Amino acid sequence: MRLAIAILFLLGTGCGASPEETQGFRGGTMGTSYQVTYSGTDAQVEEDQAAVEDLLAQVNQSLSTYIESSLISEINSSTDTTLWHTIDLHFERVFDRSKTLHQQTNGAFNPAVGPLVGAWGFGPEGINRVPSDATIDSLLTLVEFDDFIKHPSERSIRKRVAGASLDFNAIAKGYGVDVVADFFRDRGTPNYFVEIGGEVRTGGQHPSGRPWRVGIEKPAENQLAGQETQQVVELSDRSMATSGNYRNFYVEEGRKYVHTVDPITGYTRTSSLLSASVLAPDCMTADAYATAFMVMGVDQALALVETRADLEAYFIVSDDKGEYAELRSSQFPASGSK
Repeated sequence: MRLAIAILFLLGTGCGASPEETQGFRGGTMGTSYQVTYSGTDAQVEEDQAAVEDLLAQVNQSLSTYIESSLISEINSSTDTTLWHTIDLHFERVFDRSKTLHQQTNGAFNPAVGPLVGAWGFGPEGINRVPSDATIDSLLTLVEFDDFIKHPSERSIRKRVAGASLDFNAIAKGYGVDVVADFFRDRGTPNYFVEIGGEVRTGGQHPSGRPWRVGIEKPAENQLAGQETQQVVELSDRSMATSGNYRNFYVEEGRKYVHTVDPITGYTRTSSLLSASVLAPDCMTADAYATAFMVMGVDQALALVETRADLEAYFIVSDDKGEYAELRSSQFPASGSK
């Protein structure tokens, strides 16, 4: 979900490495920023950035609900339940993984939640409003992910309900990170750091010989406030994504409504859980689970993580006194050096 993440910072990219060893560039995509740091030569940078931005443009054109001409927007706007919509490889990969993640989280991760997200004012229209109970009840009939069917032999999908729509914003940035990381990995670049809007994937190590370091932001509702690091994590050949409720919200009649919408109840999910950071082998998995954990709450999320060898998680919660407290899965790494 857009603006649903805590910002992560690349810490200490210099650390004595020479310009010949470390290259990088940055830009804008998916309504946020991206940065890439990697081992390479000066001659590669301009060409690499052009290739990366072309890849990200392809992902956006496939998955962005903020682009009217995108593939996902065309599918969402269609009311023909007999039509098979041809999808591209990016869409297929995200759709297939989303089906798996939807099952693994018992529906807490649900890309079909789009109608509810829009009703609460967190969709592309961006109009903050509190829907009526009757509206929520009616929209709950449109958020069944199983209403989107993939063709058994062709790269296409159709929907069984005319008003159903998809929203991949809780996984698209993570997938974009994976696409860029795979670009460098596949060409044999040993060490890389890719970040889009706070979602991170690393390969190898920092050129100085240590793991890459990222910081989990201390929750603060004021976006103009100084950004403090709550926890530093060292990563090698791993991804991390963070989702939080402390930035993307609105207040109406004295009540706070956060962007996390529970696809099972239809209502926004407000709790003591302020942010969830997830480690996984790939970034789209980390991205999706971070969102799902905000829906599930910290107790259920911790219980699920401990059943999975490929996941670790770190949670920031608000206690009864309004103070921050940390909870982490048993194998989440200790804080790295700041």
